[in-house]
Amino acid sequence: MVGTPGNRRTLYSKKVIIEAFLLLLQEKNLNKITVTDICKEADINRGTFYSYYNDPFDLMRSIEDEMIEKMMSTIYISEEQNILNELLKLILINKELCKIIFNEKNSSNVLNTVLNSVHDLTITEIKKQFPNADETHLEYFFTYSIGGIIEVIRKWINDDMKIPTEEVVQILESMNVTHSQ
Repeated sequence: MVGTPGNRRTLYSKKVIIEAFLLLLQEKNLNKITVTDICKEADINRGTFYSYYNDPFDLMRSIEDEMIEKMMSTIYISEEQNILNELLKLILINKELCKIIFNEKNSSNVLNTVLNSVHDLTITEIKKQFPNADETHLEYFFTYSIGGIIEVIRKWINDDMKIPTEEVVQILESMNVTHSQ
């Protein structure tokens, strides 16, 4: 049945809508993209688009939610391993999508959402480095750390991910060591 999740036609329609949308995002800001633009690029009618999404912002939210879900799964699977390394590998696998999503002009909160999800774990690690710090200082250090990590990842993406994930993790870890001394 059309519109049924998992149906081949539904999967195909969503795929062409997303592909068209991502192409448009390479050329235009999200707030400049219309449903008509997407439908024209995807060669579908407006009714097909509205079967799945309310507007381009809803489509972007859907794409971001899917990426957040993938990243969260990666975090929980890789508890014993280096979480940052695993996240960077996932970004590398989804290179083209991530270049678009994490582009500053699209102001995505995916990285922020994902990294904030490890708040308690991160605070526990910071407490080990700064055992005498009060809660306020720990929160400020967390905010500073997460902001730095997000911007380093964004720079890595904008630089076309030329250096290996392990090297980016080493850079981030060396910055962390520098600040904890």
